[in-house]
Amino acid sequence: MHTLLYLLKLGLGLGLILGTSCSTARNSNVQAQDAPMLHFQKTPCLGTCPSYEATILENGSIRYTGYSDVPVIDTVVFTLPKQQLEELRQEISQLNYTELQDTYLTNWSDMPSTITTFYKAGKEVKRVKQEEGGPKSLLDFQEKVHTLLMGLADAEAKRRLPIR
Repeated sequence: MHTLLYLLKLGLGLGLILGTSCSTARNSNVQAQDAPMLHFQKTPCLGTCPSYEATILENGSIRYTGYSDVPVIDTVVFTLPKQQLEELRQEISQLNYTELQDTYLTNWSDMPSTITTFYKAGKEVKRVKQEEGGPKSLLDFQEKVHTLLMGLADAEAKRRLPIR
């Protein structure tokens, strides 16, 4: 009787351990897909500068929040097509962002900032705050990301227009 009870407890314990390890493997894969890849933010200025932020996840989901002077003033989730996601990954890898300075500042007080935060395996690796100047590769990258995000926001704004 004691042996049967012991085997039953042992089987239950092993089942729990195996179930937990499979669940953990599944959860870590889901977490890797939900991990941030890039956070991109444009801060306001005293004029009509676009102000928004967007977090692009490894799975291509984008959480966008528009604040001012952008097509959508709201929080929206976009999905980046696989081809655009792969192109963005390639551009990030070619940027050599770890070699960038942390800041490229200006002496003007009303200049907007572009803050780009790079992630690897869901952990922040580099944050660059750019107000003025900086390497052409960074400026080109920021312009591509901004154009991509504004294209998605424009499409969302058009989708929200009432049908007449």
